[in-house]
Amino acid sequence: MRVRVREAVGWGLAVAVLVGVAWRVHRAERGSAAPAALDAQPGWRAALDEAAGVEPAPGPTTVDVERLMGHVRRLVEWDRSTPEGRVAARAHLGHALTDLGYRPELHAFGGGLNVIGTRPGRDAGAGVVLVGAHFDAVPGSPGADDNATGLAAALEVARTFAARPTRRGLRVVFFDREEDGLKGSRRYAASEERLHDLRAVVILEMLGARCTAPGCQRHPPGLPPGLAPDRGDFLAVVADLRAPAPLAAFRRAAGPGRPPVLTLPVPDRGHALPDTRRSDHAPFWDRDVPAVLVTDTAELRSPHYHQPTDTPAHLDVDFFVGSTAVVIDAVGALLEGDE
Repeated sequence: MRVRVREAVGWGLAVAVLVGVAWRVHRAERGSAAPAALDAQPGWRAALDEAAGVEPAPGPTTVDVERLMGHVRRLVEWDRSTPEGRVAARAHLGHALTDLGYRPELHAFGGGLNVIGTRPGRDAGAGVVLVGAHFDAVPGSPGADDNATGLAAALEVARTFAARPTRRGLRVVFFDREEDGLKGSRRYAASEERLHDLRAVVILEMLGARCTAPGCQRHPPGLPPGLAPDRGDFLAVVADLRAPAPLAAFRRAAGPGRPPVLTLPVPDRGHALPDTRRSDHAPFWDRDVPAVLVTDTAELRSPHYHQPTDTPAHLDVDFFVGSTAVVIDAVGALLEGDE
């Protein structure tokens, strides 16, 4: 996740527990959204209640924990804050897609390369669902949760639907340089050609942290009281208020053995809560593409965020596996056009 420098403080997405991409921001920005700001936005409370009212109805998806964690353990071998480490990670991701039957494409931009794998759907006119995760990391951190978990889950999505016909096509994108100003996703979203067939975007940003002690989940300013539990045992999903429909797919994918899903629509492409804009979904919001961010809330619950201790040993594997199952079922619904 991108860190904003200058007098940085732990802030964690002004949507707090519900968004949890948790970067560091200025103290002034932390207080920029008053607790009542969201309630003042037309339609926000109704959209929030509608998403929260969707009952879980999970599918039969199971996740191979050894395969999932194998990708994480492999990715942390490289220092993905360096060009050399990103080259190695990019090669691993490209080979993994090739092994699944995709034909990876490299999308070059200044100082980086995104990796793209696409599988067409049954209906060429139904468009494509993009599932993305960034593969770079910050200096000094192995980046197991940030963001090897997102990458491994995206590969499991690619595996699940590699040979399963769906109405819409699937495009898996591994974004470069997220930690350096969302450069990979910004360049991707700047292309009209790459956007024209997108029907939904799902960005996976840290899926492996859980905390269960009372008060372990922090609540930054900007979220009305009573919306966020004080235990970090849930998966957070956030969408633009103008296109909240994909949230229902994630609520429906929760269930026994999986983390509860807390959903949050945010107004004005997230500008009403600027802290919600600090991952690879934001450039798609700016282009009016329905996009959701899926996250464990990062430093709002995890002491290992952007630290040398962000290693596989500190992941909550059960939470990670359950979160991946939620993602797979929700993406499956979006691929069929149910949401």
